Amino acid sequence: MKDNLPSLTCSNCSHMNTGDAKFCQNCGQPLSRVCTNCNTPNEAEAKFCKSCGKTLDLISTSTEETRLSALQQAASEGLQEKMRLSSSQIEGERKPVTILFTDIVGSTAIAEKLDPEVWKEIVSGAHQRVGEAIYRYEGTVAQLLGDGVLAFFGAPITHEDDPIRAVRAAMDIQESVKRYKLELEGIVDDFQMRIGINTGTVVIGEIGTDMHVEYLAIGDAVNVAARLQSAAEPGEVVLSEACAKLVSAEFDLKDLGEIRVKGKVEPLQTFELIGLKEVPDTDRGIEGFPTPYVGRAREVEELQSALLALCEGHGQVMTVMGEAGIGKTRLLEEVKAITCEDEGDHETTPISPSSIRWLEGRALSYGGSLSYWTITQLLLDDLGLSDGAPQVEIKVALRRRAKELFGEERTDEVLPYLAHLLGLKGEVEVEKQIQSLDGE
Repeated sequence: MKDNLPSLTCSNCSHMNTGDAKFCQNCGQPLSRVCTNCNTPNEAEAKFCKSCGKTLDLISTSTEETRLSALQQAASEGLQEKMRLSSSQIEGERKPVTILFTDIVGSTAIAEKLDPEVWKEIVSGAHQRVGEAIYRYEGTVAQLLGDGVLAFFGAPITHEDDPIRAVRAAMDIQESVKRYKLELEGIVDDFQMRIGINTGTVVIGEIGTDMHVEYLAIGDAVNVAARLQSAAEPGEVVLSEACAKLVSAEFDLKDLGEIRVKGKVEPLQTFELIGLKEVPDTDRGIEGFPTPYVGRAREVEELQSALLALCEGHGQVMTVMGEAGIGKTRLLEEVKAITCEDEGDHETTPISPSSIRWLEGRALSYGGSLSYWTITQLLLDDLGLSDGAPQVEIKVALRRRAKELFGEERTDEVLPYLAHLLGLKGEVEVEKQIQSLDGE
């Protein structure tokens, strides 16, 4: 290597080149330097971006764009159409976005031991798994940075729970990488990935192809995500404080304290993702300040009447509709408190309202691909378990509950269908009984 010139990696074959190279010294691929901060193309010999002054990484634009295009086209047709419609309306818009960075641990050392063609296939497999998880939650793959991936949740498609989607995608990515690691045994000793997630404001930049939207970060929100990824341990997902605040009700997080990163004057507060909470916290209201319920007298009365009718044996379906945050959940909590937890006189009904069994199943905004999600949540709530409970625990609780409801004789008749619905594996008799049934 020449003095004072950085060694840089070719994104096509991962070969380390001298800083003055215009073509990869291993595969001959033309090289150009595209700024990862502002996407400005620069001359091959440039060391710093002519637009923003950032140190440049070496990127083979033709290969990167081909890979990126192939990965973006892997998204479903419906998602591609939603992106096209959204992209045409957001150019130049300033908006909050959750940024996800992934990177393969020790990629340079691994690439040096492998044939370039083999390494390219391994990286492509990793990119495919990352892309599938991101598209599952309607995120956008914005850039491929060598063996790393930059993704956005909140642009061009916006959801109210984009930070939660990003963290769930990160969990799925790490699970997928664990399985991929087993496939690579004998080729790569310890294949792992690290992930950084940050929530911040960006400005939507120039629109490229239908699926390729480029972003410019204001307040270097993208850079923070990249720094978090660099600070993460192998197999770890690290969140910024801004992101952690928005997802703490859904996920267990470990406070990692403050870290100092290059380019930031103040240290960053960081959190490690542990996993989903067994019972999600409520993110409504002001923590520690219970408030009296005011108004909605007519709605309270109607729901009370329906519950009392239920106790007399008359079932019905009640639907409460309204905009997000208007108080639907709070209304149900109030009705439950004054009707079912009240010690007043309900002797006119054969069954006391306090004996009503309340089950809760939350629908997910990204649950369109999760068959029977809400129904399975209701079943698990009836068993007193969470979605993350071990299968053996679910099996035991399900059999016990089936005996309570249907008796010893009918349990074996009903159990296979409930077990299949909950996705319980390993029951030979269950498999035999449902094998001949179609999906309906």
